[in-house]
Amino acid sequence: MTIKLIATDLDGTLLDPKGQVDLPRLEKILDHLEERGIRFVIATGNEIHRVKQLLGHLTERVVLIVANGARIFEGNQLLQAQTWDDDMVNRALEFFKGRECQDQFVVTSMNGGFVKEGTVFTQLENFMTPEMIELFYQRMNFVEELESHLFGGVLKMSLVVGEERSDSVLEEINQLFNGHVQAVSSGYGCIDILQAGIHKAWGLQELLKRWDIKAEEIMAFGDSENDVEMLQLAGISYAMENADDKAKAVATDFAPSNSQAGVYQVLEDWLEKGE
Repeated sequence: MTIKLIATDLDGTLLDPKGQVDLPRLEKILDHLEERGIRFVIATGNEIHRVKQLLGHLTERVVLIVANGARIFEGNQLLQAQTWDDDMVNRALEFFKGRECQDQFVVTSMNGGFVKEGTVFTQLENFMTPEMIELFYQRMNFVEELESHLFGGVLKMSLVVGEERSDSVLEEINQLFNGHVQAVSSGYGCIDILQAGIHKAWGLQELLKRWDIKAEEIMAFGDSENDVEMLQLAGISYAMENADDKAKAVATDFAPSNSQAGVYQVLEDWLEKGE
């Protein structure tokens, strides 16, 4: 099978357990992929600022699907964006009213990230360095009330509820909105709330049309429920050793854990074999 596109998630997949990229190692892989005309796509629930911070000078050499498919960037150019309709935004804001701080509720929008004043994020140290956490807080807009006119278009919403509450909150949200939005686990007790039908695979399909590539020509890597559609779409798909059961159930193969640089290992071996 000819592979023309590599797609990978970030947290729990390409990133190490401290939330960092091995830039020199990735750069060598990109050199080899470019020699063979293979595109490299990062598909993540993160927003554009954190991804650029992680990738540094390599940002220009990859395509970014961020906010779990809601925005697509090539270099610094926005190729596409999908935002929620106003009614859905207002329904969600009303539903979470009064629990925004407890559930560490974030609205990711075209105008940036918004959270209610008083919110303290409790899981960031699991996948970010102290420097990254400081920048995360600096980029967030802390407001007295979350109101739709602030956002300029909502890309996704997210929560941090902890592993012990994750399943019950997922079920609660998915039942409430009658399929108009989809809540999925993104690991570390975090939940992303997405427009129904907008996910990483949707973003990849938009790129396939643009580049005239077939789904079976994708190799993909992921570790969480929000990677499932991407792993199902790809001709070759790797769930990380540290992946959750939903990701492992749909993958065609397995990669070593992110703590062992599994994505790098698989790609280096594959490139060395010249497959």
